[in-house]
Amino acid sequence: MRKLRLTSMTVLSAAAFAVFATQVANAVEVKIGGTINFQAGYTDQEDDFDVATREYGFRNDTEVVIDVAGESEDHGFKYGATIELEADVTGDARAEGLNADKTFIWVEPGYGRFELGNNEGAEQAMAVNAATIARATGGIDGDNEFYINATGIGGLASFLIFPDLPTADIGGIAEDATKVTFYTPNFSGFQFGVSFTPDEGDGGQVASRLDSNGDFENVFSAGLSYEGEWDNIGLQASIVGETGDSELALTEDLNAWQAGLALSFNDISVAGSYGDWDDSGLASGSSADTDFWTAGIAYAKEDWGVSATWFDSDRGGNDYESLVLGVDYTPVSGLTPYAEVTFFDADEAGVALDNDGTILLLGTYLNF
Repeated sequence: MRKLRLTSMTVLSAAAFAVFATQVANAVEVKIGGTINFQAGYTDQEDDFDVATREYGFRNDTEVVIDVAGESEDHGFKYGATIELEADVTGDARAEGLNADKTFIWVEPGYGRFELGNNEGAEQAMAVNAATIARATGGIDGDNEFYINATGIGGLASFLIFPDLPTADIGGIAEDATKVTFYTPNFSGFQFGVSFTPDEGDGGQVASRLDSNGDFENVFSAGLSYEGEWDNIGLQASIVGETGDSELALTEDLNAWQAGLALSFNDISVAGSYGDWDDSGLASGSSADTDFWTAGIAYAKEDWGVSATWFDSDRGGNDYESLVLGVDYTPVSGLTPYAEVTFFDADEAGVALDNDGTILLLGTYLNF
């Protein structure tokens, strides 16, 4: 009899749990996915300082992504969250987070979308440049940085090597610092977005309120984009920018912008952009500034694609130029082998050493 009662209780408990699970499932939908990227890199760097180094290495980059989505018919809005977990055996190579890269809540009433938490801002999400059409690891905004001997070029901080504005280029938590972002709906192809970040050094559970720890505070960023298609012609365009206060008295405030355009016709795409940092983050009174250009062309056909992207920057007289050729192929859903070759040249102001090199990456993405 006791066994029968226990069995009955088990059945009832399971039924109750099933009802509860169904109610939860009706409220929100949870999807778990992610990506793992294994790559082998080979570097041939003409650099007097590139000694006692091996020319090749392997690298792994893994993320698990949890997407939550729900909808309230009574209140007329959608809601959810995104959590991008770092899933490697080490911390993130760009110091973007120990446990997670992005964690944010989103809410979509009828008049737009709010994002609350740790995520990229409007200036990054809405930017258009040559990397927009790049294949493999992202071309001029890809993984080549992990295979450059930065010692020989005065440290990567001395150069601008990606088509980013200062917030994304700083590294660490800054790009995904805790913020509030709002995007308007798409009106005839046009969309506007704006973000506010109290402190670029604060992420996750940290709310330091310090205004003297060396980064930017009270950061506003915004973007205006347009996307349209006519017959076989597609157009993407945007202008994005950011402004903020320096926390150091003798450092210039944040003021930077980028404008870009991408055109597509059938299977061919071209893109380019110009960005200007002005004197953001430099010593007060400095006449030096930072700017960059990008250009690229790509061809995509069914399950494969190829691209060539070019980047050129000047950071206070330090010139950096790269040309990246990439190709990828997706024979089955989610599995994408790729190859990428980067030719780079870094010239440091006042230094006779002409530092250049070639980087070859071979790898495979698995998206699940």
